[in-house]
Amino acid sequence: MFKPRQNGVSFLPPLLREWRDYSLRAFRCDAQAGVTVAVFAVPQVMAYAMLAGLAPVQGLYAAILMSVVAALWGSSPYVNTGPTNSSALLTAAALASCPGGDPVTVLLSLTVMVGLFRVAAGGFRLGWIIRYVPESAFLGFTLGAGVLIAIGQTHHLLGVPAPSIQWVPARLVETLRRLPEAGWAPLLTGLGVLTAMLLLDRFARRWPVAVLAVAGAAGVAALLGPEAGIRLVRDLAPISGDLPHFGFRIAGIDQIAELFPAAVALAVIGLMEAISIGEHLAIKNRKPLNINQEFVGQGLSQIATAFFQGFPGSGSFSRSALIEQVGGQTAGANVVFGVVLVAGVLGCPGLLGLIPVAALAGLLVYVGLKLVDVRRIRRVFDTSRTDVCVMIVTFIVTVFVNIQYGLFAGVVTGVLLYVNRGSGLRAYELVPEGMKLYGERPYEGDVSHERSDVVAVALHGDLFFGAAQVLREQLGAIAREQKPSHLILRMRRVYSIDYSCWNALFDFAEAFHEQGGKLYICGVREDVGRVIRDAGMDRVLAPDQIYASSPVPFQAFDAAVRRVLGELPSDATLGPAWDAHRRRLAEG
Repeated sequence: MFKPRQNGVSFLPPLLREWRDYSLRAFRCDAQAGVTVAVFAVPQVMAYAMLAGLAPVQGLYAAILMSVVAALWGSSPYVNTGPTNSSALLTAAALASCPGGDPVTVLLSLTVMVGLFRVAAGGFRLGWIIRYVPESAFLGFTLGAGVLIAIGQTHHLLGVPAPSIQWVPARLVETLRRLPEAGWAPLLTGLGVLTAMLLLDRFARRWPVAVLAVAGAAGVAALLGPEAGIRLVRDLAPISGDLPHFGFRIAGIDQIAELFPAAVALAVIGLMEAISIGEHLAIKNRKPLNINQEFVGQGLSQIATAFFQGFPGSGSFSRSALIEQVGGQTAGANVVFGVVLVAGVLGCPGLLGLIPVAALAGLLVYVGLKLVDVRRIRRVFDTSRTDVCVMIVTFIVTVFVNIQYGLFAGVVTGVLLYVNRGSGLRAYELVPEGMKLYGERPYEGDVSHERSDVVAVALHGDLFFGAAQVLREQLGAIAREQKPSHLILRMRRVYSIDYSCWNALFDFAEAFHEQGGKLYICGVREDVGRVIRDAGMDRVLAPDQIYASSPVPFQAFDAAVRRVLGELPSDATLGPAWDAHRRRLAEG
C-alpha cells in the first residue's frame, strides 16, 4: 500500500531535481493546468484580499509569489498555495487586534512570523503533529469560517459602510440597522453573482464560471453607470499595473506579542489545509508526499510574499484539486500559474479595476456557503458524540469569541474529552470455565463478584495519569469486597503505563502486602522486572510474582494461576469456579 513519506527535508528546491526528466508532454500538461487555474483564481484571490481588509490587488501579489515558491520548495506536485478563506479571515482578525500600528508593518511582520513557524515545523520534522488535530475540530472551524465570511460581506452586498464593531453578532446587528441606506444596484449585483454561482456550481470545474459571473457583473455596472452607486475595485485601491515592490519593516516587540496567537493559528491551520489536500491527491495519484518538506515550502512561500505586499495564505482545496483534474503533471503547473498572474497584473490592470466590489462579495458568500458541508456534519452526528462536542465548541469559539482561538479550542476540547474517556478504566474479573478457558465479568453496574482467596483481574486500555485514581479505587474496592489473599492482574491488553499508574500499582502492592496478600502481575513486557527493581518494589513484587507476556494467549496468566493455586492451603476460601479449577489441575 502507498504511504506518504514524512521525513527528509531539503532547503534546496526539490523541483530542480525533476527537470532532467521533464518532457515536452509534461510541459504542455502543466501549461494547460496553470493557465486554466489562473483564469479561475483571479476573482477568487482578489475577493480573499478584500475579505482580509486589504486592497484586492494584494490577493494577486500574494498568489503569484506563494504559488511559485511553494512549488519550488514543496513536495506536492498539485498543491496550489495562495490566499484562502481561512487565512484571509485570520489576517483580518490579526490586523484588527493591532489598531495602533502601521498596517503595512503589521502585515509584513505577521506573514514573516507565519512563514518562520512553518519552516521551523518542517526543519524540526514536526509533521506528525498534524495527526493529533481532530477532523471534527477542523470541520467546526471551516463551518464557523463559512458563517463569518457570509456575515462579513453583508455590508458590501448592501452597499453600506463597514461596521466599526468587530464582534460578529454586534457587527451583523449594526449592518442590518443600515438597511434603509442600502442600494438596490449593489444588492442585485452581489445576489446575481451568488445566484449564478449556485446555479452553475456543477459546471464550475469545467468552465470559468466565477470569471464569467464577475465579468457579467462588471458589464452591468458599466451599463448602469456611476449613478447606480456600485463601488468598483478601483474605488477601494487603484491597480497600477506594476509588480509589487520590495519592502522590509518589522513591528515592535509589543505588536509581535499581540500577533503571536494569530500567527500560530495561521501557521497551524494553513499547514492542515495544505497537508489535507496534498495527502488526498498524493494517495489518489500514487505519488509520494514528504510532509516536512511541504511544511518548508509553505513557510518559505510566506516569507517571500511578506516582502512584496502579500499576506498569509496556504494550500487551496479548490485550486489544487482543479490543477490535478485538468492534467497537471508536476509542480511546474503552479509556476505557470504564477507567471500567468504576472501577465494579468501587467497586461490588464484597467479591466481588473472595473470589477464591482459587490460581485466579489457575492463570490465570497458563495465560498462561505460551500464551506458548510452538510453531509460531513450529519456524519459526525451519526458517529460520535465526542466529535459532535468538539465540532460545536470549535464553531462557537470561532464565530462568537475569536477566530484565532477556534481551532485550538477544538483541539483542547478533544484532548480533555479523550482524557476523560480514557480515564474510565476497563477492568474484568476472570473466572475459570475450563482447563484454559476463562469468562469475563465486568466491574460495573450490578454484576456481582463473590468472596474468594483467589481473584484474577484483566485490565484493558492505556494506563495513563487520567486513569491512575480510578485504578487505585478499583483495586481498593476489590481488596475490600472480595478479600482475596492472592490477586492476579492480567495486563496483556494494557498498551502503555505511565508513572502515575505505576505509582498507583506500587502503593496498592505495598498496602496489600502489609495485609498479608500477594499481588501477581502477568502479561507484561520483559523489562518490567527492571522497572520494579529500580523502584525498590521487588520486596513486595518479587521476581516470581512477575510473568512476562508470551506469544501464546493466556500462557503467562495460566502459569500464574497454577502457581497461586499450588500455594493455597487446603482450607482456602474459593468460589465454585476456582474450586473446580483447582480440582481439574490436581487431576490433570
